[in-house]
Amino acid sequence: MSGQQVTSNNLTFTCTKSGKKLLWSKGVKNNNSKPAPSSSGGSSVTEGNLCDPAQSMTGKTSAGVTLTCTKGQDGKSSWRPAAQGGSGGGGGNNGGQSQGQSSSFALGQLGSSCSKEGELGWNGLLVATCKGGKVRYALSADFPKTPVGGYTSRPQWYPTLTQVLSGGNSAEPKCSPSSIKFTKPVLPLDKLVASIPYGMMVGGHVTPIDHGYFGISSLAKSKSERTEADWVPVTAPGDGTITELSTLGAPDTNRVTINHGCNVYTVYMVLNKPSGVLAKYVDELTAKGSVSLNVKVKAGDEFGRQRDNMLDFNVFDGTQWLSGFANPASYLTAETWKPYTADFLPFFSDDIRSGIEKWMQKTSTPRVGKIDHDVVGAAAGNWFLDGTFGYGGNFNAVYENATSPVGGGYIEGKNDYSWSHLAIAPHEVDNSQWIFSTGWFNDPRGDATQALIVIGSGQPTPDKLTASSGAVTYQLAQTSYVEPAGTPARIAGSMAPWAVGYKVVGGSNKGSVTLQVNSDGSLSVEIGSSGKRTYRR
Repeated sequence: MSGQQVTSNNLTFTCTKSGKKLLWSKGVKNNNSKPAPSSSGGSSVTEGNLCDPAQSMTGKTSAGVTLTCTKGQDGKSSWRPAAQGGSGGGGGNNGGQSQGQSSSFALGQLGSSCSKEGELGWNGLLVATCKGGKVRYALSADFPKTPVGGYTSRPQWYPTLTQVLSGGNSAEPKCSPSSIKFTKPVLPLDKLVASIPYGMMVGGHVTPIDHGYFGISSLAKSKSERTEADWVPVTAPGDGTITELSTLGAPDTNRVTINHGCNVYTVYMVLNKPSGVLAKYVDELTAKGSVSLNVKVKAGDEFGRQRDNMLDFNVFDGTQWLSGFANPASYLTAETWKPYTADFLPFFSDDIRSGIEKWMQKTSTPRVGKIDHDVVGAAAGNWFLDGTFGYGGNFNAVYENATSPVGGGYIEGKNDYSWSHLAIAPHEVDNSQWIFSTGWFNDPRGDATQALIVIGSGQPTPDKLTASSGAVTYQLAQTSYVEPAGTPARIAGSMAPWAVGYKVVGGSNKGSVTLQVNSDGSLSVEIGSSGKRTYRR
């Protein structure tokens, strides 16, 4: 992220922004001649420091956190938490499938020798396969065909939530998420206002977002009218350990992860100010951009302050699995935690749940929303441009030729990693309306756009549009909103979210899109007369 500094070979490199790219500056010689720690000789490593994958692929911090030597899109490798690249209320849906990993393959690294051709395994950072006697990235064609009805639980080859969020060598919890109860609110209940459920599609968030947004009362004021008294505490809903504090690249936007144990994690983003138990780490955060932590918290402990944005919030439950993703392998290249996204309401005690639920904009079940809308054989759900590999946005060739882990977040020649994403899904609040969300509307480098799909008379909704429907052209419209009668008028400069129960209607014309589900399950898309593109799950 911009401003982050790392040290290697007595040189300090600074991450700077050039247009839409993040680039490392030329190294500046340090006055202190002490070299950056490495994993050799048993010494600890430091998150963010540059590393040499030829010397070692894994190391541990002084706190015992496992880091991996990960190559970024700038070509440099640095120490990062294991599986970093890969962002409901107890009771899992295990579906009878094995939760084990291939232990004989688990420690294989890219390029190392292997003997069992076609074997899949998690190597601590990525899912790889044995191909031609060497460990390689596993691509879509290397995975078993998705069973009829989808995966009802984690497939054996998919990493566990613990491996994704706590590192490949972390012990799997033996307790049940049902033992975790949140007894404190994240934000004061009397300061909550309308809150956005899971599933919004906006800007570069082309596919439905895996977190909700808590609204706070200060957003009804213009920023110039907000005062110090408008800051509200952000508190841990339950006991746990804060494992991550990082910036999101803009002022007053931070990310915090809490491991509550028993396969339950909460994640907070666009947090305005670290405070309370995190106050003493602010200077380190400013210097590094990301800090791995081991800070114990009790329910109700303050770790942040919020005033100027909605607070992103979600829960991950490692025993649950979202079966509405037709091809889970697509999330191995980034946001590998997605299938573990859980409804957060059941985790809270009844009084807190009621206080949150009444402010959720979505009035139908589930109140917290939904992100997995894939309908096999139909147009609905998430798609990725043919020739690319899933959420990461890179072309298959990048992974086929990789000799070290591929970083995420930047794609050569593209404006954003989401350039290759497509989603056709119900609106997150008004499920009667369908949204066409694409990372490539007019510009092949990426120009993420969302539009309302106008379902004409006799036309199928996207979840009913199948190969037998042929090519269907839908009109697209600007999305507009109608709040319930009696909703207070907005003041100038207000950032207040739309009221609970608002409806979506079509606005000005945004052109048309022609969709056709093909016999092989792929989707042909033509926006206006721009030419057909093919997308796959």
